[in-house]
Amino acid sequence: MSSFSRRALLVGSLTALTTGCATGFPSLPDAGGLGRDPQEPGPQPRDPGAYSNPDSLVRFSTLGGATLGYEIGRTPTSFRADPRFVELLEAWAQDWSALSGLGAMTTLWSYGAYVDKESSLHASGRAFDIAEVEHEQGSVSCRYDVWGPGSATQIRDYWRLAASLHAHFSYTLTHLYNRAHHNHIHVDNARSQWDPPTFRSRSRTQVRIVQSALRHVFGADVEVNGEWNSPTRDSLRTIQASLGITRPVSDADGWREFLRGTASAA
Repeated sequence: MSSFSRRALLVGSLTALTTGCATGFPSLPDAGGLGRDPQEPGPQPRDPGAYSNPDSLVRFSTLGGATLGYEIGRTPTSFRADPRFVELLEAWAQDWSALSGLGAMTTLWSYGAYVDKESSLHASGRAFDIAEVEHEQGSVSCRYDVWGPGSATQIRDYWRLAASLHAHFSYTLTHLYNRAHHNHIHVDNARSQWDPPTFRSRSRTQVRIVQSALRHVFGADVEVNGEWNSPTRDSLRTIQASLGITRPVSDADGWREFLRGTASAA
């Protein structure tokens, strides 16, 4: 797609499908039966105390050396977030830049972080929506609404990026979560808080990242259904062995090793 046509699409389409969850995405049907997990209510605060005083938030205009911009209109901008959450984002950005194989990040397009009067972690400045990450040697788009179902390379890079985010944020919501996330990947630390993320086999969201990595990054014949079944576990063990990983994903270090191995897969 040419830069002109892409800009026309992004600027001229201010409909629901070009608005991220940070700006109040309306309720939409689940995507292909792989929508909201009843055990995982989404990026909700644990309690009212999770909300931050807006005065305590900080502005940030770069991540990992990349300039930040608002996806709608494609304009450089700064966002507000909890300062500790910005540190988590910065750690992810540096990690992904090193693993991606695409060179340094140059621009990150987002739908935002803090949003006033939003009943999610966005209201506490502890959530972030990513639409596209541009690098010196390429880019990775999260705009499944634009390119889906996508080429093998688009899908592979999408899940490599998602894996890198899962390594830093337990709540990493992709286009499989529901239609509201077809134009971005959402991250927050509602469950992991300030600790390293851990894997739960009851989490359909986390099982799907494992299955998507196995299928789209490593080429395993695994169904992406969110079920922690024998074919998934058997394929996972094979890939872990090929990556030299000896810890199980139930171990926090083993989980991180698998996700980083996925993110860096050539």
